[in-house]
Amino acid sequence: MLPELSQLIDLHELDKEISEVDQLLNHLPKELEALAQQLETLKSNLAARLQELEDLQKQRREAEAEVEDLEEGIKESRKRLLTIKKDLEYKAMLKEIGFKEDQRDQRETKVLELMEAIEAITGSIGELEQEIETEQHAFSRRETEVAAQVAKLREERAKLETKRVGLRKGLPAALLKRYEFINQRRNGGAVAEVRHGVCTGCHMNILPQQFIDLQKGEEILQCPHCQRILYWLGEEGAEEEEGLSRQAS
Repeated sequence: MLPELSQLIDLHELDKEISEVDQLLNHLPKELEALAQQLETLKSNLAARLQELEDLQKQRREAEAEVEDLEEGIKESRKRLLTIKKDLEYKAMLKEIGFKEDQRDQRETKVLELMEAIEAITGSIGELEQEIETEQHAFSRRETEVAAQVAKLREERAKLETKRVGLRKGLPAALLKRYEFINQRRNGGAVAEVRHGVCTGCHMNILPQQFIDLQKGEEILQCPHCQRILYWLGEEGAEEEEGLSRQAS
């Protein structure tokens, strides 16, 4: 194998490592952002429940005030009833008292319903506050973990980048340019191994003569189908590599 091809393979593997690190560096802040959004949603729900509780309490106070007013009105009507002499007026006053009592009973029923609703929402608010506290602790803990992970990944990436700069310096400019062009088009897959005459990048057979030339290791060859830069480790090396992969999995 040509030395520059071997170096290009090393660069390709290094670029894959850097890409994986970059993906993690991109994912971790998004993970925190999603957790923060979940926490904000819970807080918004709590604010809505608190507002609902305030509205119910206001309705209860108003209903209780109406009950008191009706009760006072009933008492006054009963006092007046004692002074009425005419039968027709007496019956009219009884009807008025009955109407007010019905109104009072309806308001009292509403007060009881509001009290039940207030009790239920107060319980849900307590549960929601506990959930928010738990999620807040979890978020803070994860935030600390992510900060440590990001710092470690950035340190690792800096080391990989230093190594990458060194590998790139030793490569011919034309070959490096070709590698970068293919790498961009193939989403980080510019180099592919050939096994049993098949490009592992596109899984297509290469030409028999091209496979023979590849085995000689005297020139840089590309797949005629996907244009990836090809290399060949030898069938024994490939089978050994497959065996190690199976053992690892």
